[in-house]
Amino acid sequence: MLSDASATEVSKSAGRRGKTRALLASGLVLGVGAAFTLAAWTDNEWVFGGAGPGSDTPGTKIYAMEQNTVAPFAEASWTDEPEANGGRLDFTIKAASLLPGDTVYAPFQVRAKAGSEALTVSLAEAVQATNPARGDDNSTALYDALRYRAWVGLDAADCSAAGDKTAGTVLVSANSPLDTLGADPFALAAGASGAAGAPVNLCFAMTLPAGTTDTDLQGKNVVPLWRFTSVTGQ
Repeated sequence: MLSDASATEVSKSAGRRGKTRALLASGLVLGVGAAFTLAAWTDNEWVFGGAGPGSDTPGTKIYAMEQNTVAPFAEASWTDEPEANGGRLDFTIKAASLLPGDTVYAPFQVRAKAGSEALTVSLAEAVQATNPARGDDNSTALYDALRYRAWVGLDAADCSAAGDKTAGTVLVSANSPLDTLGADPFALAAGASGAAGAPVNLCFAMTLPAGTTDTDLQGKNVVPLWRFTSVTGQ
């Protein structure tokens, strides 16, 4: 039988062995953690996207055109009109008081914007505007009665009753309803060194046909609307 002193010593020895095992176990965990931490030498390498050997980065080209509806087409008159109703074609004051047989003319230009690539353009939509709302100020009956024709490459000097139309290419044939689309696309050249491209002349002629007898068309106005479009990337 152990004395009280011996029993105490055995108990202390057992406690030390338990603590040693616990410390060893703890030491194993801490040792793994310590080894991981010491091994975590970190070096990062970042890269970013470039384009070619210079300083350019990936990006997109520009495909955009603009219009000038104010003859004689000063540089300050160029505008970008992507939303309806857009720029105002001036068919002259006579257009506000048409009689059967009258034809009125509106010259204008389009071009590739500065920095744009070359474009292929179509007269892609021809509709009656919805702003203002239809009524005497935007008569559907008058819209249906009117006819038009259009040319590409016909300058402002010849966009008139007396002008020589032979220099132009027909875009819309004579006596066409106002909702007629362009026959063929046409090209807008890109400008040099980021400048705007050379303008292309267009001419619209609108006619109230001779022999129009509907007196209900008297005192009416209309807002015809056309959209030129260039599409790329399809």
